[in-house]
Amino acid sequence: MAAIGAAVVCAVGLGAPMAVASSGGSAATITLSPTRLEPGQTVSIEVDCTAYNTPRPSGVSSQAFSSTVLLHPVAGALGHFSAAATIRTSVRPGSYTVAGSCQPDDARSSGFVTTLTVGRTETERPRREREGVVGPVRTGVGGSTYSASPGQIAAGAALVLGAGGTAVWRRRRAGRGGADGVS
Repeated sequence: MAAIGAAVVCAVGLGAPMAVASSGGSAATITLSPTRLEPGQTVSIEVDCTAYNTPRPSGVSSQAFSSTVLLHPVAGALGHFSAAATIRTSVRPGSYTVAGSCQPDDARSSGFVTTLTVGRTETERPRREREGVVGPVRTGVGGSTYSASPGQIAAGAALVLGAGGTAVWRRRRAGRGGADGVS
């Protein structure tokens, strides 16, 4: 049992929150890890049906899942079953019930149920995401934000006019069959 527990902790991650629950009167338990996910993520499911002589668990279902998930026996752990479920990408944030049973013919007394939360809460979201951008946006020097002095404007205009004049002069000279071979 200790080896299975260690394997589950290693596979799921040490810091991931887990939920263990059962329905009233049932000896079955279900464990989800993590219990808070975002759409498209995967949740690990482990069910303990050891209180039942011949457990044949039903599928585990939730409105948050893409489909009903079939449980598979955990090797070396009689009565333990596991699965992984993907959270639908279209699911809205909120709390969802995850349920199933260890004996399909006696689902009422062998049932298990827990809750899964989809979406980040307000306190889990980064501050910038909650409040938007605070303060000026630094984007570098833009063409409309630069203030030039009159001398810089005159120098720039002289360069543009000089380049334009040179281009006109070279074109005219080439049209007359100039000596420099520029066409």
